[in-house]
Amino acid sequence: MLFNKGVFCVRRKNEIAVDKILDCAKEEFMEKGFEGASMRTIAERAGYTTGMLYARFADKSQLFKELVDDAAEKLFRYFSDSENAFADLPPEQQLSEMHTYVEGKVDEMIDIIYDRFDAFKLIVCKSAGSGYEYYIDKMIDVETANTLRFIDALNSAGIRINDVRADLSHMLSSAMFNGIFEVVAHDLPREEARGYIKQVQDFFNAGWDNLLGLPSDWQKSLKRR
Repeated sequence: MLFNKGVFCVRRKNEIAVDKILDCAKEEFMEKGFEGASMRTIAERAGYTTGMLYARFADKSQLFKELVDDAAEKLFRYFSDSENAFADLPPEQQLSEMHTYVEGKVDEMIDIIYDRFDAFKLIVCKSAGSGYEYYIDKMIDVETANTLRFIDALNSAGIRINDVRADLSHMLSSAMFNGIFEVVAHDLPREEARGYIKQVQDFFNAGWDNLLGLPSDWQKSLKRR
């Protein structure tokens, strides 16, 4: 019994130490970014020796990952799953629901981001030099590939829309995603961010409709079918 109690106390003491280290690491990364952060300074902030820090975390990459990885994976998985679910819809349904479907999914993505805001602040603003520096670029690549898949699916089903070059699709996806993540960079409150992103989406929806050669009343035409 005493042995078990001792093991529990040691484990709890280690958990407290890890939590303190992570809090201090977050402060250091927020202030200096990943590249400027120092393991020595993190140890000093936490009140531990560098040896005690390295016994728990191999390097600052591991610390940064511990702070952001769960949030990064949750958002990316939700986004990828949403893209794949949309691609599984019949082509005509993809066309008729493309704007409303995306708006609903982006709304959920906003909540994922804001429920884990500090992690995404690190990813968006402080990740240069880390394994998360190109996190947004990964999302852009997925969006680009799925846009081209959407165009191919519609054309293959006899729904004639304009082709769009892959490089143009990539540039537009980049502009959209970087615009969306500006809400994190500028610390917008959640509901203000929701309104801002809705305006960004309205802008890109109109642009895509034009690029794809859809008439201005195409949604009304589909509803009449």
